[in-house]
Amino acid sequence: MNIETVLVVEDQKMFREFLTDWLVKAGFEVIGAAASLAEAHRLSRGRNPDLVLLDLDLPDGEGLEYVDRQVARRPTTRILVLTAHVENYPVVRLKRSGVMGALDKAETSGEELERAVNVISQWRTYYSDRVEKSFRDLVRESTAFYKTLSPREEQLLKLFGRGLSNERIARELGLAVATVQGHRRNVMGKLGVRSTPELIIWAIQNGFVRGAQINRMQPVEGKHKEAQPPAQD
Repeated sequence: MNIETVLVVEDQKMFREFLTDWLVKAGFEVIGAAASLAEAHRLSRGRNPDLVLLDLDLPDGEGLEYVDRQVARRPTTRILVLTAHVENYPVVRLKRSGVMGALDKAETSGEELERAVNVISQWRTYYSDRVEKSFRDLVRESTAFYKTLSPREEQLLKLFGRGLSNERIARELGLAVATVQGHRRNVMGKLGVRSTPELIIWAIQNGFVRGAQINRMQPVEGKHKEAQPPAQD
């Protein structure tokens, strides 16, 4: 199936307008330009696009949340991610997801964008060089996090990396404090870190947490409560 209709999902107005203009000039029908996750879902329900150009960082959630729902809603939608994050965790999540490609915002040119869209239109995947290199380097590591951590440990690492206390995490996830403490010990042992500050630094460097998330304490994933300052261990 050829690509005819495209949805742009990008919160930065200037970049959103650039992508929209580029697509129109390239002969595509842009069915909408969303600045948020909620708007992306609304526009997709109204008219399912053949292709989505998707930013990962949206003001009301992560772009990959859109991927899960859209792939379930319409498996033939092709999704090309545009991201400034090529750290280990985001790259692994991209490879696990249903997207057909990813471009590094910092290095992608109009020519590469055109090449990626052409490749994806043939039902082939396209990842920019920096994204591919990040994944290849990780694959070579025998102790890479995705080879040693369980899905639950990956989930908890995102919370440990935000500086949340064991008590806060236990309360939000409905777990015993001792269970969270045990997971923290196991994660630190597998990653070879010895303290909570080291764990937070590791999580930031590998893309589990962005620095701003530490100061802007968001509700724990899956909950809808107001953000609170972290308690101290």
